[in-house]
Amino acid sequence: MKFNIFHIVLACICLMTSCGGEQNETSITLIKGGKTYGGEVKYMTADKVQGLFPMAVVDKYSLSITGQVFESLLKMDPNTLVVRPAIAESFEINAAGDVYTFKIRPGILFHEDECFDGEPRELTANDVKFALEFACSGLELNKVGNILVDNIKGGLTFFEKSKSSLPAEGVSGIKVNGNVLTITLNKPLVGFEKVLTQANLGIFPKEAYDKYGKDLLKHPVGTGPFVLETMDDNGIRLVRNNSYWKKDSFGNKLPYLNAISMIYASDKKSEMLAFRNKEIDLLLEIPVEEIENVLGTLQEARDGKNVKHRLESSNSLSIEYIGFNHKSELFSKKQVRQAFLLAINPSKMIDQKLSGEGNPPTNGFVPEMEELDNQIKPVGHDPEKARKLLAEAGYPNGNGFPELEIYVNAIKGSKIDQMMEGVVEQLKSELNINVKIKLCDYAEREAAIASGKALIWRAGWIADYPDPVSFLGLIYGNGMQENAFHFSDPTFDKNFEAALVEKNVANRSKLLLNCAQQVIDDAFVVPIYNDNMLIMVNARVKGVTANPMELIDFTEVFIKEPREN
Repeated sequence: MKFNIFHIVLACICLMTSCGGEQNETSITLIKGGKTYGGEVKYMTADKVQGLFPMAVVDKYSLSITGQVFESLLKMDPNTLVVRPAIAESFEINAAGDVYTFKIRPGILFHEDECFDGEPRELTANDVKFALEFACSGLELNKVGNILVDNIKGGLTFFEKSKSSLPAEGVSGIKVNGNVLTITLNKPLVGFEKVLTQANLGIFPKEAYDKYGKDLLKHPVGTGPFVLETMDDNGIRLVRNNSYWKKDSFGNKLPYLNAISMIYASDKKSEMLAFRNKEIDLLLEIPVEEIENVLGTLQEARDGKNVKHRLESSNSLSIEYIGFNHKSELFSKKQVRQAFLLAINPSKMIDQKLSGEGNPPTNGFVPEMEELDNQIKPVGHDPEKARKLLAEAGYPNGNGFPELEIYVNAIKGSKIDQMMEGVVEQLKSELNINVKIKLCDYAEREAAIASGKALIWRAGWIADYPDPVSFLGLIYGNGMQENAFHFSDPTFDKNFEAALVEKNVANRSKLLLNCAQQVIDDAFVVPIYNDNMLIMVNARVKGVTANPMELIDFTEVFIKEPREN
C-alpha cells in the first residue's frame, strides 16, 4: 500500500488525538470520521444572561449556554426525545414505580477550579445527592425544584428547613450507597425520569457552593464539555473542557470545538448584519420575512458573495399565550376570559403580523404530542359569541370595560411585540375594548404578576421535558408553589393528580386530555401560537440542528470549510 503526504499527516493527527493532545486555539485539524478539532462558533442574542448557575435560571438563552457547562443525571435527546444516560450510567425503576435507582458513571471530572485548589475532582454519587437536595431547598438561589419538592419523599420537609441554610440530614428520599444513588418518591410519578433530564438540574459540587455562595452565578463548576472563560457586558465565552469524559463513535474525545461565544446584540438588525458579514456563525429566531435581507441582494448572489448557509427548521414544543389574574374581579368572570379567547383569531394574527411564522394552537395550550393524540376540540374564532359573553358579564359592546395594560417582556419591533399588536387590534375591533401594551423585561413582568399588579400578560413556555405535564403543571393549583394565575380548579386538579400516577398509557392520556380540554373550555389562558425553531447556520458549521426542545448541544458541533465552486 502506498502512502502519500495526506496519509502521513492523518496518522499523526490520529496519534495525537488518541493521546489526548490539546489543540491549537485557532487551527482546524482533521480527525477520524471526517470530523475536525478546533475553531470557534459565535452567535448573538439581545437577551443578557444574568448567571450560569442552572438552578437559578429559567429563560431559554441562559439554559442553552448553561447546558454546555453542566450535565444532568439523565439527558433528553433533543431530536428523538428519548431519555439517555448522562451522569447516570444506567437506571432502574421498581415495579411499584416509586423508587428510582441510578448507577453513577465513573471517571467523570468536575472542571478545574479554585474550589478544588485549581485541580479537577472526580464526581461521585454524593455530588449528585447534594445537587438534587439543593434543588429541593428553599434557598433564594434555587428557582426550579418545585416538582422535586412535591414528589421526592422528605422533599417538602427539607424545603421548609432550608430557607437560610442546608440541613445536614439532607432529603430522606435521596440515599447513596457507594456509586449508587436511590430516589424514593411519595407515590409513583409516571415519567419522573424525564423530569431528571432538565437542564436546570445540572450537577455541581458542594465545594463550589461553600466557596462562592450566591456568586455561583458567575463561577459555574460543572462536568460539561465546555468551561467558562469570560463573562461580561459583551457576552460569554466558553472554552473546551480537555478532561471531558465523552467520546464519539470513532473514539475521538469530545467536544470538537475550541470555543463557543455568545455575544450580546443591541437589536435584531445588527445580529443579521453580523451573520451576513460572517462575524457570527448562527442566526437564531430569524424572522421569515428577513431571510432574503440577511443573504444580500440578487446581484451579490450572482457574484458569489452570499454567505454559504443552510436553514434548520423544526416545530417547537412551545406555546405563546395570554395569562389572566383569576383573583382579579375582572378575570374571575369566566365569560370575560372566554370572550377574549373567542375574539382573538391566531391565524389572522400570524399571517398579518408574523408573515406566517408560527402555527395556530390547534391543540390548545399543549403543543401536539403523541400522549394527547391531537384530540383537543378548539373553540374557534367566534366574535359574535364573544360579544354576547362580554355583554353577559356586564360589558355590552365593551361599555364600562376598564382600559388594561398587558405586560409584554419584549423589545419594540420584536416578533413578540408585533404579535401582541395584532392581539390588541383584534380585541379593539371585535370587542371594542382598549388594551395597551406595556413593554418590560422579564423581571418586571414577573414582579407585576406576583404582586397582582398585572391583571393580564403575555408569556411563553417551552417544554422542560416532552410531556403534557410540563405544560399542564403550570395550571395545577395544589403544588408547593401557587401558579402564576392565582387560582385552583378542583376538577382540573383531580384529573391532573390522577394522571401523575396512572401507568396505563390510554387511561393517562384520557386524564391529561380532560385537563387540556378544560383549559380551553374555561379559558384559563388564551393560547396564541406554537412557535417554530428556525436557525440559519453558516455552512462551515456542522452538527447544529433545530429541534422541538429549542436546545443546541455543541458537544458534537464541528467546523469544516465548504469547498469552493
